[in-house]
Amino acid sequence: MLLPLFASAVILPAVPQGQPDTRAAIAARNSNDVAALRRLISEAQEGAEREKTAHAYQTLAQLDLWLCEIGNTRNDNKLIKHAAEDAASAAEKAVALDSNSSEAHRLEGESLGQLIPHVFAGGPRLGPRSTRELDRAIELDPKNPNAYIARAYNYFFTPKSFGGDKQKAAEMLQKAIELDPNSDTAHVWLAQVDLALGRKQDALREIDTARQLDPGRPFTQYVYRQVADLDHNVASQTSGSHQ
Repeated sequence: MLLPLFASAVILPAVPQGQPDTRAAIAARNSNDVAALRRLISEAQEGAEREKTAHAYQTLAQLDLWLCEIGNTRNDNKLIKHAAEDAASAAEKAVALDSNSSEAHRLEGESLGQLIPHVFAGGPRLGPRSTRELDRAIELDPKNPNAYIARAYNYFFTPKSFGGDKQKAAEMLQKAIELDPNSDTAHVWLAQVDLALGRKQDALREIDTARQLDPGRPFTQYVYRQVADLDHNVASQTSGSHQ
């Protein structure tokens, strides 16, 4: 089963350039080490309060989003909600400090999307704002792959009657890959979109690429098993139909 953004989604933020403690944070995320990531978040919180710069708050928001990812792999809704609230708060401060920062708007849009299933009437309350932030991120920097990835989430998980479009989600992810071929996040989400569109071989190709780029990421391995199992089931059904 796919994990929708607006119902216990796993947000997979790409790595911002030049952020401190990136490798330690990724290691904590990939090992589901909540305590280690919380220590890094605490340090980032102190740094942001001391420096009061957009960059510092972006760092904090990114770490909180990775904590959301751990929460999703553990099915810990309380952890997801608190981390998403903190991420949104940090990203909002980053936007206030630098309204022309594409990444700040991207982080706020992603954080709000992560929060949607964990608050009352999250979709109508936060969905449009999340979309506006992500559109603004793309407008500010049309070469920001992170923004295209996040916007693809919205297209993919928003109901069609409210502007959702899986094909547009695929196009956004293809654009992100064009800008950054090494983004495992873009490849893993394109695998999910391809799977939903019935493009099984394309989904396998994309998830294999994501695994090569970051084999230790738990969610990537989850999607790989999902895609591979579905392909195996389809192959078995096809074989049976000819017996």
